[in-house]
Parts: sequence; structure tokens; C-alpha cells
Amino acid sequence: MSTNLSRLSLFRNSTTRTITMVGITALILAACSTPAPTTGAAPASTPAAQPVAGTPKVGGNLKIGTNQDAVGFDPHTTNATASYRILENVYNQLVKFAPGLEIQPDLAENYRATDPTTWEFKLRKGVKFHSGKELKAEDVKYSLERIKDPNLKSPRASQLTAITEISTPDDYTIIIKTDKPYSPLLAVLADRTMAIVNKAAVEKAGGKLDNSADGTGPFKFKEYVPNTRTVLEKNPDYFIKGQPLLDSVIYMPVPDDTARTAAVRTGLVDIIDYVPPKDLKLMEGDKLTIAGSGNNNVRFLAFNTKIKPFDNPKVRQAVAWAVDRDAIVQAAYNGAGTPLTAGPFLSSFWPGMKEPVYGKRDVAKAKALLAEAGYPNGVTAKLKNTSTYSFLGNAGIAAQEQLKEAGINLEIVSLEWSVFLKDYLAKDFESVVSGYSAFADPHGPLDGTYVTGRTNNFMNYSNPKFDELVARGVQESNQAERAKIYIEAQKILLEDLPMVYLYAANEYEAMQPYVKGYTHYLNGSHVSLREVWIDK
Repeated sequence: MSTNLSRLSLFRNSTTRTITMVGITALILAACSTPAPTTGAAPASTPAAQPVAGTPKVGGNLKIGTNQDAVGFDPHTTNATASYRILENVYNQLVKFAPGLEIQPDLAENYRATDPTTWEFKLRKGVKFHSGKELKAEDVKYSLERIKDPNLKSPRASQLTAITEISTPDDYTIIIKTDKPYSPLLAVLADRTMAIVNKAAVEKAGGKLDNSADGTGPFKFKEYVPNTRTVLEKNPDYFIKGQPLLDSVIYMPVPDDTARTAAVRTGLVDIIDYVPPKDLKLMEGDKLTIAGSGNNNVRFLAFNTKIKPFDNPKVRQAVAWAVDRDAIVQAAYNGAGTPLTAGPFLSSFWPGMKEPVYGKRDVAKAKALLAEAGYPNGVTAKLKNTSTYSFLGNAGIAAQEQLKEAGINLEIVSLEWSVFLKDYLAKDFESVVSGYSAFADPHGPLDGTYVTGRTNNFMNYSNPKFDELVARGVQESNQAERAKIYIEAQKILLEDLPMVYLYAANEYEAMQPYVKGYTHYLNGSHVSLREVWIDK
């Protein structure tokens, strides 16, 4: 069986560069395209970190200025990127992603497909949870079944519906059976949402994880002060020898873009995420190191398809023709992104559509579609928006101005992030600007976001033909054939338009020159913190 699961490095290669007064020196990060093993034994060792000048030093406390505070600490239920970037350094998965999204061993020392519907994983021996308990196969079984449990209401449960049985022949072996061939399985298990938790610790906490975190990762959860800091401390018993190098990582939420930029420029923090692209040139004289470039993310204008006027697909199509995606990228992110004119994937991603569908803006066509939908005088609706993430808030403002010309009048309701997220998850909106990211296989966003009844299908969207195509796609082992199926599915999305795709944003991290060993991941992960060291 050949699934070619790891040919996922077709996004733009990430770059790392040190910015100085005289110019930019670029260091290209290798985005390996070698397929990850899907049958036979996987390599048992973890590849070394990228070469960094100088001898790594042990110790030090890294302060990170983050765009947002964490929203929940249960890795199986939270939907917040700010939470996952912390939790991925506390927990591990069976397998993990490399920077270019190739799949590598993690808690599983090796793995193999014994037949098209059966996978065997062999655990590393001697791995300990932070509490001191040894990791056993029962913890893996418990973790995956916890995600699948409908009572937990995990937004990731749909990714594991293909699994029919998880067995543990011994303490270090896990057998996973699926009802049909399931091509994305390794990519699903590598996602940071599939964290392996301590069964005994979770049961002792009454099944709750927001107030406890007993992982196997390089850092232990130490302290959380809302809207002030989250502190992780070094796990001296981490199973990868020599990691982590830091004594602690301190996450400090700095939502305001200007303040976050100032924090790293003045040395208040050592590194920041979500560097505002407008400030990249400003940093030229600061000798700061910048990591990043293209990321696999989607920024969109979504609709509640059960509420007028967006229950009519022609109104949604009118929005798609009335927006100017190039102008939105410029307004939202200073041009540091790629307009999405044909579905939810970049054209460089293997299932992406190559030709634009909603290319050049056509206001006349938008007005004609509104008239066909029974709204010759235009429509009025509410757009819930958040300024907490400027690249979302600014996109909403730009879209509002553009849509007025077509007779689509959106009244912006601007909300603080936690309130915005609560309403979004509750499907309490008419329209909303939001996004999703961190996917490595197309099945994740296609299934989890659009299939009828899925937890993350916030648009109340349903199309049986689309659902059927997504179900077919995961059973196809040949990547080229899978791509054909997913392109047909995207054509349906582009006709029905439960959301209008706007752009895929670049992402950057800025850090002091003494921060060494950091690697930018295409899925926005910060797992390379375990390899980071401070040269001072």
C-alpha cells in the first residue's frame, strides 16, 4: 500500500533570516519531500536539529510574547491555537510532524501497516509522564478512545471515526483497526490534538484536564495566570537525550500588534509570534532574527447557512464575486499572504485547484446574483469580527467596505477574542471572519469543517454528495487519485460556498539574536522550542 502521506512540503519553503541594518541574509530551511514510511518499520531515532553556529548551552528562561492568551488546556477539546502551542510542548503523540510536515516517530519507536486496515505501533520503553508513571499502551488506547467519546464532544472526534478497534497485546504494542483503508491515519495521529495523556491522572481528576497536565513532553506545566503568563519548566526526564536545553518557557500574551513588536525590539521578551508584516522592515536595524514564511492556513468569511440572507447560495456567491482578495491581503496582512481564489488550499498543495474560480472581482455579477436570489435592493446582515487577531479584524473591515458597492451591507459586531470564540463555536452568528490552520492532510479540514454534523461545521452546511466524496477520498491510497476526488469535492464547496475563501497568510516569528536553534514549521507549530538555546 502506498499512500504518499508525506508529500506535503509543496507549500512555500519556510525561511529564516537575520535582519541587519545593511540587509537580509537568508537561510533556507529544508522542506524534505521524502515520503514517510507507511509500511515496514519506521526509523527509531529522531533526526537531529538543524545545524546552528556555536555550541548549544544548557539553561536559561525563554520569554515568548504571544498574540493571545490560552483558551483551555485540555488538548482533546480546545480549539485555540494559543493553547496548542503551549500543550504541544507538554504532551507527545504516537507520531509527529517534521518542519516540512513529513511524518516521524514520536512516542512510537516504530510502526507498520500489517494490512490495509490494520496498523501496529511499538512504543518506546522507559518513557515517563511528568508524574513519574511510565507510559504504557493502555494510555494510548485511553487517549484515542477519550477523543472518540461523544460525551467529551472533542472537535477532533470525527478524525477517528474510521477506527473500529484499538487493542493492546502488551504494554508496548498498540493495534489500530479501521473499518476501511484510511489514508490520512498517520497524519491524523501526528496532529498535536492527538496528545497522549496519563489515563490514571485524568481519571483521578474526574475526567477533566483543564486544571491538570501530566504529559510526556519536554516541558512540565508549572503555572497559569490568566492574561499574564503561562510557565512551563524543564522536564529533566524527557526521553530524547539532551532535550530540552532551556530551564523554562514563559508565555506572555501581548495581543496588540504594536506592543508585541515593541516587546521584542526592547528586549522585554526574547521572541514573539505573529510578527506583523508591516513591522518587518522596521526591524531591519535591530539585528533581530526572523523565522517563517508561507503556512498552511485559511482565512475566510463564513456564513450561517440556516439564517437569511445567507441561507441562499446565490447570496453567498455574490459575496465571493464582490470581494477583492488582493486588497484584503494587503489590508489585513500588509500583502504577506496568498489570495485563495479556488478553494481552501494553495494551488501548490497536492490537492489544490490550479486555476482560479473566483479570480477578478466582478461587482456587476454580484448584483445580478443578489437579484436572482430575490434581493434586487441588496441585503443587510451582521458580521461578527474580532480585532484581537488583526489579520482577521482588518480583513473583515476591508470586506465590509468592498461589499457595500454590491449592495451587501454588513454591520460589524467587534468582539474580544474569548467572546468571539464562544459565539463562533456556538454557531451564534450570521456571518463571521475567522480561519483554521495546522492541517497536513486535506482530509482534516474537508471532513472536520464541512461534512454534515461535524463539530467544527459551524456553518450548518450539508451536502450529501460532498460527504460522499470525502468518504471516498480517505479510502484511496494513490495520491493522484485522491487529488481528483478532493478537487471534485472542492468544486461543490465553490458552488455552495458555506464560506468565501480570502487568503492564506504567511507567518513569522521574531527573536533576539541570542535565541538559537529555533525552526519554523509549516503548520505553525512551536515544537522546536525543545531544541532552542540561549547564547548569552
